[in-house]
Amino acid sequence: MSTGLSVSGAVSGIDTATMINQLMSVEASQQNALKTRQGSAQKAADAYSSLISSLKDLSTKAKALANTPGWQGSTATSSSTSVKATASGTASGSITFDVDSLAASHTLVSRNTVTSTGVVVASGGTLSIRDADGNETASLDVGSGSLAEVVAAVNNSTTGLRASTVQTSPGNYRLQVTTKTSGAAGEFSIVGLDGFSGVDVLTQGADAQITIGTDPLTKYSITSSSNTFSGVVPGVSFTVAKEETNVTVEASVDGSKIADDVKSLVQAANDVLSTLSKQTAYDSSTKTGGVLVGESTIRNLQQQILGTVGGAGAPGVSLTRDGKLAFDAGKFRTAFEADPAGTASRYGASSTFSPALGVADGTALPLVRTATTAKAGNYAVQVAVTAAREQWRMDPPGGDIGGQTVVVMQGSKIVTYTAGVGESIADAVAAMNSRMSSSNLGVTAAVVGPSVFFTAAAMGTGSAFDVTMNGAAATRTVAGRDVAGTIDGYDATGSGAILSLSDENSDANGLAFDTTAISDADVTAGGGYVGDVSYQPGFAQGLANLLDAVTDTRDGSLSNARESRLSAVRSLQSSIESWDLRLEARRQTLTKQFTAMETAIAALKSQTSALSGLPSAS
Repeated sequence: MSTGLSVSGAVSGIDTATMINQLMSVEASQQNALKTRQGSAQKAADAYSSLISSLKDLSTKAKALANTPGWQGSTATSSSTSVKATASGTASGSITFDVDSLAASHTLVSRNTVTSTGVVVASGGTLSIRDADGNETASLDVGSGSLAEVVAAVNNSTTGLRASTVQTSPGNYRLQVTTKTSGAAGEFSIVGLDGFSGVDVLTQGADAQITIGTDPLTKYSITSSSNTFSGVVPGVSFTVAKEETNVTVEASVDGSKIADDVKSLVQAANDVLSTLSKQTAYDSSTKTGGVLVGESTIRNLQQQILGTVGGAGAPGVSLTRDGKLAFDAGKFRTAFEADPAGTASRYGASSTFSPALGVADGTALPLVRTATTAKAGNYAVQVAVTAAREQWRMDPPGGDIGGQTVVVMQGSKIVTYTAGVGESIADAVAAMNSRMSSSNLGVTAAVVGPSVFFTAAAMGTGSAFDVTMNGAAATRTVAGRDVAGTIDGYDATGSGAILSLSDENSDANGLAFDTTAISDADVTAGGGYVGDVSYQPGFAQGLANLLDAVTDTRDGSLSNARESRLSAVRSLQSSIESWDLRLEARRQTLTKQFTAMETAIAALKSQTSALSGLPSAS
């Protein structure tokens, strides 16, 4: 009769394999509990990783909004369709002008033609490029001097010129050379083109010019090397396209674009707050909770995010009763258009300077840069050495600059000017200033008595320059100097007049201030101590500070929480693997025991069978 049992108990009739599995299932319950804990820890770690990523994205948006100098808070309009105007920052103002002339690039063309581009037009093998005063600025190797080689040599040079061959009719070619940039300062000439009967000016290099005003006694003109004028009205630039009269360009404060950026940040912050609420929620009816339910780190973060609003007083941003942020674009625009700078400081950062005793009243120490590492607080500022602009003095012999060649060199930029015979010092200085401006050389010249003083536009060693007259060095009267000092008692770095701190031991780490207004007398009066700065981050800057702090890979609370969960996963995995060895050994033991039992039963049955075969006693 069949027992219905597994063959694993072929002798005993007991399903030993099932029995072993059931016993092992009981013994594995502790390991299963470890696996459940490990799964929960891994889900929490994954949730923290996802949250950290979201917070870093939010921080990036907050930093962009906190960069208030980059706010596009104004719009520009023009009364003429041919004048295109743009505004930056929070510029406002209006100007009416006439467009007298447009800028032009200096262009030369050969007087006659040659029959092919292979004809030699520079038999000497070199070309001399010269400026408006006849000074050589470059010497070009043109090989055998063919028209094609001349064009290639010019185009491959660093002269800022562009050459081309122009076929005026079949088999007739002219050389045309033009400057890549417009303006009167781009005038040049070429010496060495003996294959042509001459080289003529096709287009005279010229500056664009506008005139403000109509009264002959008070009107004045402004020139630009290009058709774009910048800085006539601070923060406004406009490009002219034709000669015309009575053009008005106007810029006005407009907070619409910034309001959109604030709205985007508030929405992103609310998305994060919703995620935090979902991950920490608990449903009492199902007795289930989010992945991070009960995590105090998350609760603290929620309160900290909401706290950045309450402490900043940013116009337009408020808290709702359900723990979210709200934004009123109308309130923001009203506040911004009434006080652009004040509103910006509520979103970016602000500082106030309290001068030390003896420092001139009204002395400013503007905040020029901050970082998410800087915390709100009061910080002492010490200045050991003030910044200075480099300055040189040039003394034309006998007060006559005529025939003198002046070279001003700043880094890789060089400006050369040869004064004409009989030219006044004032006229020569005006011409040099025009050239230095067109070449973006950060130096200006001024006549002081019989001398000419050259002064760097910016303070510091980085703006150093040299001046020579007929090859002889002028006199350096002031060496460019960087500011030196401390912030919050820690050594700061000076770059020109900017004093910045990069020291993680200080809560002022990342702050930078402009010390231009600090004089040597101020330093002497306070023995180096010039005053205290009170720093306060606004809404966007404060939010970025918070988010960078909690996600910091070294000691951020969220990063630490994630690492704690990952550490638990690793520790539990070690325990699980130990249990694997323990359970395998237990299975082998049970298997041996049941095998021994089956063997014993089999032997017993064999003996019983043998005994039953013996003749019974009668």
